[in-house]
Amino acid sequence: MSSPTCLNCAATLDQPVNFCSHCGQPSNTHRLTIRHFIHESFHAVTHADKGIFHLLAGLATKPGTVAREYIAGRRKAYFNPFTFFLIVMGVFVLSNNYFTATPKPFKPDEKVLARIPTRQGQERYLTMSRRGAEVSAFTHKHGNVIAMFAVPFFALLSWLFYRRKGYNYAEHLTANLLFVTFSNIAFIIIVYPLQGLNRSNSSMGMFALALGFILQILYLTWCYSRFLPLNGRRVNPLGAFVLSISGVCLWILLTMTVTALYIYRSPAFLNFFTRMF
Repeated sequence: MSSPTCLNCAATLDQPVNFCSHCGQPSNTHRLTIRHFIHESFHAVTHADKGIFHLLAGLATKPGTVAREYIAGRRKAYFNPFTFFLIVMGVFVLSNNYFTATPKPFKPDEKVLARIPTRQGQERYLTMSRRGAEVSAFTHKHGNVIAMFAVPFFALLSWLFYRRKGYNYAEHLTANLLFVTFSNIAFIIIVYPLQGLNRSNSSMGMFALALGFILQILYLTWCYSRFLPLNGRRVNPLGAFVLSISGVCLWILLTMTVTALYIYRSPAFLNFFTRMF
């Protein structure tokens, strides 16, 4: 349909014109149909120049180049990194919920309670067990929220580690948004399915989790060594490996510390934590 004003921002259109000079929307829009809806959906995902599959292929074969080009201003050539993060992390949560067992509602162990001599000790056991169940339920349902905090954490580390390489924190944030999001695909297609197939085998579950972290470390090492050239040369892979393994280990330590602080909220534990750090 043709209109003398833009149907998106209401600006007056000088005829003939193909696009609105204010917002860029095409001046000739047609009524939505099922055929149009399917075409646009398929086109948005598979577009050869900027579809999500194009971005996935780039991050699988040349992640450093993808990040450098996007930061340098080649934005239209790639699928939006922020939308990419939301889509992948949505699938991340679905994979986790489908393959891994849903945490059971908290139920105190009567045998454990019977072995605790004091009422105060029993109440402490019940409180900590309940909080532990709450943490398990939250991480199972909201893994995407946790990953959302991981991105600025890894960006801060890479910025501090390579602060003289010319990129600011926001540019490191964008690069790590791409790298961390893609690295989490290993959990979607490997870790969670392995855990789901071996629910009764806790050792296999831990092996799958360790495998996921190892793959993440190796991938991030490759990304950083290609993303941050120095004087036209690639970054030393050893330094990139140190950054990657430090980032993953520190993130695990941080999440475990936050979890412990929530579960063991007591003056004694807080005093111990303060003395340690």
